[in-house]
Formats: sequence, C-alpha cells, structure tokens
Amino acid sequence: MSAVDELKAKLATLDEQLAKLNAERAQVEADLKEAERAFKQSAMNEILEKIKALGIDKSEIAESLGLAVAEPKKRKARAERGAVEKKAKGAPKYRSSVDSALTWTGKGRKPGWVQTYLDNGGGLENLLIKE
Repeated sequence: MSAVDELKAKLATLDEQLAKLNAERAQVEADLKEAERAFKQSAMNEILEKIKALGIDKSEIAESLGLAVAEPKKRKARAERGAVEKKAKGAPKYRSSVDSALTWTGKGRKPGWVQTYLDNGGGLENLLIKE
C-alpha cells in the first residue's frame, strides 16, 4: 500500500470518528437540555408547594420582587332592558303632501317618498312643514 492510500484510509477513519462524535455531542446536548428543564420544573414545584403551605399571596410575591400585578379586568355592568330611556327623535322638518303621516327630520338618508318626489321634479322647500 502506498503512502497516499494509507493517508486516505486514515482520513476516512477520522471522518467516521468525527461523525460519531458529532452525533454523540448532539445527544449529550439534548440530554443536558432535558435534565435542566426537569431540574427547573422540580425546583418550581417545590417553591409552589412552600408558597401554598405558607399562604403567601401572589401580590406579596410581586411586591417583594418589585413587580406590579395586573388586576383582572372587570366587565361593565349592562343596564337591564327598558332601564335606559330611548333617544328622543328629532322634530320632523318635512311632510309628504300625499300622506301626512310620512315625515322626515332632514337628517340621515332621504326616505323613499322624498327621493321619489325630488326625482319627479319637486323641491324640498315644497315639503317643509310650515308652522
């Protein structure tokens, strides 16, 4: 075997060993992460048990840590049906010349009877209520 072949073989062996070591490293890192998570969880459980046993409130803990505890948002109480007075409707400003029961305050969208009257060549001033 030549020196070149020996070096190629040695390089291939080192590549295999490197791949195994990288895989082992990834496994150890994953195991370490899991062990840290489990340790933190068990420590948290112990702390919570002690807090419950001592009857410490979360606001006391937050105060000792210098944190503010947000109060739960309270929903506004709704008034019962019929308890609130209805808005007063505006005084009518226009009245139909055909049916005196049809009126319009002049605010908002024009009613159909006003639009029809205007389309037929009438003017709003003819529908004004004269007092």
